[in-house]
Amino acid sequence: MLRYLRSRVKAIMIAVIVLFVISIFAGYGLYARSGKRGDSQRDYAVAEVNGKDVMRSDIEKGTMQLAEQLGSEREVTSADIPFMRKAILDSTAIEAELEKEIKSRNIKVTEVEIDEAYTNIMDSYPTREEFKAFMERSEITEAQVKSDIKKQISQKKIMDALAAEINVPDDEARKFYDSTKTFLYKQPAGFKVNIATFKSNEAARLAQKSIEGGEGWDKVMDQHKADIMSSTPYDKPVLITEQMMADSLAALKDLPLNKVSPVMPVTSSDSYVAVKRSKEAEKQLSYNEVSADVVAMIKNQKVQGKQQEFYEELLSRAKIKILDPEIFPAPASADVKTEVKSEDTQ
Repeated sequence: MLRYLRSRVKAIMIAVIVLFVISIFAGYGLYARSGKRGDSQRDYAVAEVNGKDVMRSDIEKGTMQLAEQLGSEREVTSADIPFMRKAILDSTAIEAELEKEIKSRNIKVTEVEIDEAYTNIMDSYPTREEFKAFMERSEITEAQVKSDIKKQISQKKIMDALAAEINVPDDEARKFYDSTKTFLYKQPAGFKVNIATFKSNEAARLAQKSIEGGEGWDKVMDQHKADIMSSTPYDKPVLITEQMMADSLAALKDLPLNKVSPVMPVTSSDSYVAVKRSKEAEKQLSYNEVSADVVAMIKNQKVQGKQQEFYEELLSRAKIKILDPEIFPAPASADVKTEVKSEDTQ
């Protein structure tokens, strides 16, 4: 794991930034405020970023979150911890420089944008009461959440501006398609299927009965949209391979074409109904069929590269002073310039 961390220090740094700085719309990142700091260990400044103290408690909280993230891929050992702490320190420095960048670019966030994001966060909880209870338990106020939302939307606007600068010429996309089409753009054999997942079994039964009675798929989906978790438009069925027709989709294997399936449970509370539209043989997809996907893939790669360059530039600007070298890895020649304040100079 130690070799893995050393070889991927930049990638991990970017992952930390994406996880802790920019991401907001999948849910509010409460790691920085959730839980109280324990008094059993003295908290103190372990580094400075642009002259401001970085406390050990904040570094340790971020490190614990990163360890959970990396732990799903491979074992994290005590030898990895200094490198993870350094990744958290770097992300702290980059966030500080991002705040400067936001001001210099005169990026604005409207109250409408903030309120919309705040509503999305509340809606991610089963009820507003549960959201309110969580806020109270975590000792977080609405003003604190909205302040973080404003900052994170500002940061996202910078990332969006970087992405907007990326262009993928058609000849580049075609060249990529030609070199990868035999393994990336080959459609396997299977069936085109319309499928809808419902929040309740009762809603699924009502929809299934309507479709069975001859009502159009899209009309029924619109009638039950409040109860639908996900659905495919009738003219855009999805491909389900025969290998995928196992477990919860096993009922589709012997379903006749153009017949609505019985209500099939996914969990105890939600179910799906489906219609097999057509049988599809394996085929090579043409460039015209997948050009949008090709362009999106290339652009995504370029955006990631541009973002990494941007983060590295921000990190090079930051003035980082390490006050406690014992908790960070020993500096290497390839590291970003970091001033280490040794004990004999304190």
